[in-house]
Amino acid sequence: MYEVFTPKRLFFVSLGVVGYFCLLYLNAYVVKSDFVLIGVFQEMLTLPLLFAQLALWVVSIIYSIKEKFRVKSYSFWTFLILLLNNTFCIGSLFLSR
Repeated sequence: MYEVFTPKRLFFVSLGVVGYFCLLYLNAYVVKSDFVLIGVFQEMLTLPLLFAQLALWVVSIIYSIKEKFRVKSYSFWTFLILLLNNTFCIGSLFLSR
């Protein structure tokens, strides 16, 4: 059976999602760009990528369990990266400045 996400592909897709949230954070707190097109893309991509991030995290948990949480595997690092980013993103919804 053909797997859609191999652990290596899952890792790089997760890095792309985490990279988007890093750019979102940089734009919100460091750059503070008021360019309309950037705002449109932020509004269109943030919620779907948040749900995709949660789905990727669940898939990475399944792969990590299959590989018995080996530290040298792509799925373990994907799990760890997405756990930290999920905590940061969901925690930022509850914390206000």
